[in-house]
Amino acid sequence: MNDHQPGSSADEPEPQRQPPPPAIPPYQPRLDGPAPLPPAPPTVPPPPPHPPTAPPAGPVGKRRRQAALALGTAVIVAAGAILWPDSSANSGAGSDGGGGESRAAVAPARGTAAARELEAMPGLHLSAAYGPGNGKPRTLAELTVTSDGIASGTLRMPITGQAAIAWSDDQLYIKGDNDFWAQQGPHYGTDLSSGGRWVAPVKRFGYHMLDSFGVNAGSLTPKALASIVREVTADPTVVAEDAGTTYGRKATSYIAQERTVVIADEAPHTVFVVGINPADASPVKTAAWRTTTDGPVSTVYRVPSDDGDDRFYNPYLVAKPTPASDKETAAARAAADEAKANAKPPLTSAEKVKASQGPVFDTTSNTPSLCSNDPCSYAFTVTNNGDQPGEAVLHLTFPGTNERVHPLGTIAPGQSKQASGSRPNIAKGTGRTIRHTDYSWVFSTALYGPDPDVGRRLHARELEPDDVFVATPLMPSAANILDQMTKGLPADDTAANQKAVNALRDANMRGQIPALMTIAASGRLQNFGDLADSLDGTDAIGGVRVLEQVAHLLKTDPNARVWFDGGYKAGDGKTYKTDYIFTSTRDGQELKRAVQVKTITSWQKLWKRMGDAVEQLNGEHKLGKPQGKRGPEQAPPGFERVVQINLEPNVGDGYYYTRADLERVLKHKAYAQGRKKFCKQDGSIGLERLVIVNATGNYEWTDFKSLDVNCPRSSSAPSSP
Repeated sequence: MNDHQPGSSADEPEPQRQPPPPAIPPYQPRLDGPAPLPPAPPTVPPPPPHPPTAPPAGPVGKRRRQAALALGTAVIVAAGAILWPDSSANSGAGSDGGGGESRAAVAPARGTAAARELEAMPGLHLSAAYGPGNGKPRTLAELTVTSDGIASGTLRMPITGQAAIAWSDDQLYIKGDNDFWAQQGPHYGTDLSSGGRWVAPVKRFGYHMLDSFGVNAGSLTPKALASIVREVTADPTVVAEDAGTTYGRKATSYIAQERTVVIADEAPHTVFVVGINPADASPVKTAAWRTTTDGPVSTVYRVPSDDGDDRFYNPYLVAKPTPASDKETAAARAAADEAKANAKPPLTSAEKVKASQGPVFDTTSNTPSLCSNDPCSYAFTVTNNGDQPGEAVLHLTFPGTNERVHPLGTIAPGQSKQASGSRPNIAKGTGRTIRHTDYSWVFSTALYGPDPDVGRRLHARELEPDDVFVATPLMPSAANILDQMTKGLPADDTAANQKAVNALRDANMRGQIPALMTIAASGRLQNFGDLADSLDGTDAIGGVRVLEQVAHLLKTDPNARVWFDGGYKAGDGKTYKTDYIFTSTRDGQELKRAVQVKTITSWQKLWKRMGDAVEQLNGEHKLGKPQGKRGPEQAPPGFERVVQINLEPNVGDGYYYTRADLERVLKHKAYAQGRKKFCKQDGSIGLERLVIVNATGNYEWTDFKSLDVNCPRSSSAPSSP
């Protein structure tokens, strides 16, 4: 009798896995609260934006606008052809008593005075927001920049993740946490070896140095911003528009050369806001390198269009400059010196990266391949090839026996521990040689988290957190997410297992693992089994906003139970689906809402998309037509129907409208036909709550008569609190 073991699964070399890099997305204020809760609000108080001028009853005209970003201040930014209601008929006069033409006439003088004021400053404090475009998240920054180009400050990512940064001699230094690095290209969650320490990024062909904040902060000097102010205000094509009352003072926005500056009308002519595309705003520099035959150049500039493609729009920086004190500039220099003294280049070897982010356990079988005895002996060695100690429990599976478990205790880096024992000879009494394979795997809290059952379930499916291509610090979270996605499915459903793995790989390559970690950690996502399908749409801005909204809701509301992209089984036995459905409590009352989200990158599409949302909430969308891969959508009975509109920077002025501004536009007579989209096909109102989210806040309506919405049938379900 011979028991022949041709090879252990532990001996097979792990294939090299190098997923390509892609994109990430922006913060979304929570829906269930009265106000948005940004992860890092600007330190400056938000001013009251000027009231917008209502659109005329005539046709909508084209005006050039640039994608702007939230900074708590009113700012219009010029750009490619964005359709926008022509407001020239109601253009207000400024403090100079004239309209746009007189404002433009005084622009050079005001710009010169404002530039002189900037140049005289020894340094600047900048509250800034940067949008990389490509569906990636807006990053909030608080920076201090000296007159000679030294900068330091902090960056905050949406949902989770932050970093300290410094610039000195055109070199960037970063000290970010793991959640921050998990959202940075090109490696995203595969390389967290820079987490928690100062690093000096290395120039690499074709890669941005810091994609989430693609600006050389050291180039944002008083002199550089003064130069931009002069160029914009002296441009013969400058467009001057009333910026209303900004920080208690009348102001005008000046738009030219794809740049915007907002300047006080009266002396001193303070610069309130500067808005630029860093790739085209010399002397400001980008934080990116690309090499051509002509030398380094900035990344490609994309001109936005009104074609409805919500994956792309220009990178843009909006900054609020204020004078920095001598103490602040001294602190900035000291921070840059500290960063420079302590920074190391990031690791570039994949092997070194893997071995530098925690324990890495490798198992070797020392068992003879042929056994003629009964019982047969076995021996395995577990080695920690990582850089941190970790507890290890070796699990062995032999044919014909129960799983053998060998606790090995803590294994230090470079240390090995052995496990040995005996098992029955499965060839006994057969007179034959029987070939078989022994299986081994190592459970460690550093890899699977604290629950051994997570590891057992994944192992039964032949899955492991390393399948997701994440660094060791993210593996417990990846294991938790993967387990929740699959534990309700048959263990031998290999197609579903692979679908879950592929969905998480794609999410990781978009930098979305931190958001998914937040969702999984809450334990309150009710339809994890649908997550692989739900993540399929998060490569575009609309899907990204829904993902971020769900993560933010679960992070901030401990009572929220959420169904992401459907899967809600109602009492009538049917399963209902909207972008997200949630229940919670507020002031002791139950909250039940079904939400359809529309992310608007063109004002021209606002009413159509709003109408689509109402139809979807009521199961009336594309009736009698193919529904596409999402299938039919409808709010469950008894749930408040909510339409959530996220206004993106591309929409123009509406991106920073206040509640009053939005009401004035939405109820304008030019949109009487559009307001009919609030109604169902039977003439009744099709929603109980409208939410519009933009740079200035999170606005809600439940009384639609205030918007002049008049559906033929007025009955509707009461809205929840």
